[in-house]
Amino acid sequence: MSKKQEELESKIKKAKQISPDFAIGLTDEQVQERKKEGLINKVPKKVTKSYWRILLDNVFTFFNLIYFVLAVLMAYGKTPLSSFFFLGPVVGNILVGVITDIRARLLVDKLRLVTDPKANVIRNGKEIPIGIRELVLSDVVILRAGEQVSADSLVLNGRLYMDESLVTGESVKIEKRVGDTVLSGTFVQSGKAYVRVIKVGVANYAEGLQNNAKRFSRPKSELKRSFFAIFTTTGIIAVIFGLTQLFVWLIQHNWNVSYLDYQAFISGLSGSLVAMIPAGLYLLTSLTLAVGVLSLAKKRMNVQELYCIEMLARVDTICFDKTGTLTDGKLALADIFGYSDFDDKTIRSALRSIVEATGDENGTAKAIKDACKEDVWKAESFIPFDSLRKLSAASFEKRGTFVLGAPSFIDASLDDYASLRIQDLSQKGYRVLGLYWSKKKIENENTPAKLKLIALISLVDHIKPDAKANIEWFTKNDVAIKIISGDNPTTVSEIASLCGVPDARKYISMQGVKDEDIATLVDQYAVFGRVNPEQKSLLIAALQEKGHKVAMTGDGVNDILALKKADCSIAMASGSSAAQNASHIVSLDNDFSKLPDVVAEGRRVINNLQRTSALFLSKTFFAITVTTIFLISSLCGSMSYPFTTSNMILWEFFTIGIGGFLLALQPSKERLKGKFMQFIISHALPSGLMEMASVLIVFVVHWCVPSFLSASAATALAVMVFSALSYLTMYVVSSPMDKYRGIVFLALALAGAAFFLFDSFGPLKLWGIDYSGLDWKKGLVAVAVYLICGGCYLFGTALLKKRENREAKGEQHEN
Repeated sequence: MSKKQEELESKIKKAKQISPDFAIGLTDEQVQERKKEGLINKVPKKVTKSYWRILLDNVFTFFNLIYFVLAVLMAYGKTPLSSFFFLGPVVGNILVGVITDIRARLLVDKLRLVTDPKANVIRNGKEIPIGIRELVLSDVVILRAGEQVSADSLVLNGRLYMDESLVTGESVKIEKRVGDTVLSGTFVQSGKAYVRVIKVGVANYAEGLQNNAKRFSRPKSELKRSFFAIFTTTGIIAVIFGLTQLFVWLIQHNWNVSYLDYQAFISGLSGSLVAMIPAGLYLLTSLTLAVGVLSLAKKRMNVQELYCIEMLARVDTICFDKTGTLTDGKLALADIFGYSDFDDKTIRSALRSIVEATGDENGTAKAIKDACKEDVWKAESFIPFDSLRKLSAASFEKRGTFVLGAPSFIDASLDDYASLRIQDLSQKGYRVLGLYWSKKKIENENTPAKLKLIALISLVDHIKPDAKANIEWFTKNDVAIKIISGDNPTTVSEIASLCGVPDARKYISMQGVKDEDIATLVDQYAVFGRVNPEQKSLLIAALQEKGHKVAMTGDGVNDILALKKADCSIAMASGSSAAQNASHIVSLDNDFSKLPDVVAEGRRVINNLQRTSALFLSKTFFAITVTTIFLISSLCGSMSYPFTTSNMILWEFFTIGIGGFLLALQPSKERLKGKFMQFIISHALPSGLMEMASVLIVFVVHWCVPSFLSASAATALAVMVFSALSYLTMYVVSSPMDKYRGIVFLALALAGAAFFLFDSFGPLKLWGIDYSGLDWKKGLVAVAVYLICGGCYLFGTALLKKRENREAKGEQHEN
């Protein structure tokens, strides 16, 4: 136990005991007294990064530190000002990164004011909603189905069925009666109760846990792993190469160097390391993800985990519940069909009394309350809605027991007329429930053995006007759809068919299905009815085992296990707080019609990041191979690394910096396939080798015919060739060309040409090359090298593209 926990526990033990009546709660004076005592539920806020952290994360990256050290060493060596150009993109990236992160934080924090958990407390005899951080010791809180417990509490009145899976990891329904303790971090499956807060802040049980109290399972991000590997590897390589070059240089000068020697060495060293380090990629990654979060936030989607955006890009299967996605979730009681001597008024009173006794707040309960205004009977005992048994029940004094539930789950005989009625209503898309009666009472949470059907109740759920368009978008964009519902499969199938769900007529009832059979059924059907919470999770797991990336939408407590299991989970702000806490994204408008935009945004972010990463890493591969070649050359007594930071300005600034950023903003709806690392290496390596080959060919000519091509002329020629080839890489990365990419490419090509002309004929020599040794003959050599290397590169990328298309077709065939 930490010191803070010990201090707070001590305060709680010494505090004056207040035991308010559950119907009155604390008074304003008592609340103020608790606040003065410091007995407030100050739990750690789940917030975005602080402004200080944003600044630190963007400025003091590992690569930036290397750049800053190099800049200091170059300044000491009085390196020309033009050689410091590499700091321009660094500063620009820092500014853009900081500004974007701050904008994202401001918007996301604003949205979180809507989604921050609330507690309904009784104070001064009135029920009021407050933030969970405003709770004080001894507050009386009302807990209802779907709500998460914000502070350890004691049950004063009522009965609850709790799910403690978010704390213990075990999904077992646990009953809580008067006098029992409910723990923070658990959530209410069913029931209603008044509870008194007995622990606050870090003294709460959930706050003492480190790993078990996670709100949601973080997605296993290949993107995160890949970039960590890239940045770690390149950082280590850069340090090794830097130290090796320093060691070789010192040995060659017998550890006795002059200031002029230092100036020459630091010029080449900085040129090598700046080219080697993909620092812009680090910031572009953070920036692109932040822009994605910002874009989703503008659509009123609260992203609770940054890297779930990657999962959105990979999703190939999405699992919907019928309610809230295909239908608006606002159930209405359509009709009541009597099958006994009970009159309509008695039936309606029984329905109203059951939902009042159980405290259920689901759509069915709300529809019954809206339609049935008859007298409410006093219940002796009750069973809140049980998602496994698909029923709720209550026993009333001198009236017997009434059970409301799905006919297929109730052990009661049905005559042919009732069976045909259920079938007919289900086929028309109605939800059908049965009302049953027995003289016997509820015993040990079990309904009486012999039940008699007294009425069938039909409920209508209206199809959302945009449901069909949403389904059509997913089917057109390579996303399979599975409808997973607790309702009658016939009803769900009919509604799914009207909404255009592919293979909607392929449906199955999961009632009685063995867990081990789910893996074989998951690919055979599109609609799954009568699904219990555990089966939802097993269906998600079965899809994942078959190689699918699965998104899950939900809003109720029965969705939580599946939401935690899914690769990407999306919940409604109007749904249960526990469902929101278990999800990666929360829709603040409760609008699933924005799901296509959400998936499209994920694809845009990650596809473009994957595409532009090849631009950055091609330069890294180039620098590593070229540095190795000239390191060997210097050991053999020949020339050392010839390029300075200025020589990289056109490649670094135009094609990688501006080009990479602009390409990362373009819409991209293709589903992300294959391995991220494999893709970027397979596309960056050929480009890096092409650039290296161009340098090698030019310097081979110099080494073979030094009278024709001097060292300074070879350096100038090599810089021109690899800068021109960088545009070829950008062209390939941008393919297939569209209007946006074409404009970006043409604009940057013209900017590069203008820079070349300005540097050649203008007074400032920003490129850092010597034009004096160049003539038309050497120009022909440059063109020849460009055509040879560029041709080989295009041929290689064509073969690579052909292989990727072949693998994609094979993957589609397997699916």
